[in-house]
Amino acid sequence: MFGQRLVEKIFVVFSLLFFSGAVSYFIAPTNPFYLIVQVTAYSIQLVTIFLIVVRWKKILSFVIQEKPLWILVGLALASAIWSVMPFMVTLSHDHGPGTGVIPFMRVTLFGIYFAACYGLKEQMRLLTWTFGVAVILSIVVALVLPHYGVTGSMALEEDVRHVGAWRGLYAHKNIFGIIMVMSAIVFRLVDISYKRWIVWVGFSLSVALIILSTSKTALILLLTFVALLPLYKALRWNYSLAIPFFIVAILVGGSMAAWLVDNAETILGILGRDISLTGRTNIWASVLNKIWERPWLGYGYHVFWLSVIDGNIEVWSPSINIFLKLPHAHNGFLDLSLDIGLLGLFLFVVSYVKVSFHAIEYLRLNNSSEGIMPLAYLLFLLQFNLSEPSLMREDIYWLLYVSLTLSLQNFLNLKKSNSFSQQKVRIEGLVSTS
Repeated sequence: MFGQRLVEKIFVVFSLLFFSGAVSYFIAPTNPFYLIVQVTAYSIQLVTIFLIVVRWKKILSFVIQEKPLWILVGLALASAIWSVMPFMVTLSHDHGPGTGVIPFMRVTLFGIYFAACYGLKEQMRLLTWTFGVAVILSIVVALVLPHYGVTGSMALEEDVRHVGAWRGLYAHKNIFGIIMVMSAIVFRLVDISYKRWIVWVGFSLSVALIILSTSKTALILLLTFVALLPLYKALRWNYSLAIPFFIVAILVGGSMAAWLVDNAETILGILGRDISLTGRTNIWASVLNKIWERPWLGYGYHVFWLSVIDGNIEVWSPSINIFLKLPHAHNGFLDLSLDIGLLGLFLFVVSYVKVSFHAIEYLRLNNSSEGIMPLAYLLFLLQFNLSEPSLMREDIYWLLYVSLTLSLQNFLNLKKSNSFSQQKVRIEGLVSTS
């Protein structure tokens, strides 16, 4: 039994590493070795389905209560019907380890399995192992195989612009940097009473790799997480203490925001950006025009930019007088609106707000550092999707969103059930004594 459980945990760590984009994005669909990526992806899918079927009663009762999330997933699946691309292309097409409705469901199913079979504490342990492996292997690849692990060794425009930036196991320095931010968050919050030095080594190495990646986005995400730690802890205070604290925090935050707006051009210049966020605002204006052409249900799950690249849809940018040919909008909320429309964006907001309240309640009930993790992850997800597209994508970010949503719902249901049972016992005791 122990051996079986150990094998299953190894499978989980391997799958989480795969869904994080490690190695797989290096192998292009035209590469003969791409078959290995496809076989790995479908093997994970088959094993996950098997593990869910074996425990179907437990898992069904676990997931059935989370309605907003499943309506959102259902909309993404149904979008294949009105997609601007052929039905089979919407289901699955080659890009990295695969994109489309089928890869999306692969990640969603794994998120369901991860939440149903492992508690929040055990999930943190498995994530610690996953990011620990990612950190160590990224260092090894960068030092032993710099052709892959360090930007600048290939004759590409991207490599020339970011020469010397580390990317480890990942295809791009920004992807690597953001994964290392997640690693730093997990190592900082995991509650391991023994061998604490291992946790601090993991956190320190994660921070070092963020710096070596030269990703400004990742650095801002890390600094934001560190700055918000006192606010997370303050949410556990008595309301009489917490309310004055948050009033002061809002006033200070508002003053800082005003200062940042006034000095935006100077600050962005220091970070190597311009006031248009390296051209992102030009892209966003053009994308908003395309959203209003099909506002309610969108263009179909993860096919808009594929249609643009194929020439089926044209995105004109009047500010720079060119047709845009891009892989994404550099904004998760805009890409989600392109995929499944404003209806999909509304459903996601409903789901996100609900799970955020659950995360705050969990934080107040769990006094360990791990109690902060759900809320910290949700704010991390919100922040980095302002400049990168990872809402409802076939990756570890959606996987963890699904698992957190289900795990928090289940935790609070159990808490309410236990409270009701205890109250019932007390009432029955009072009745019997009278």
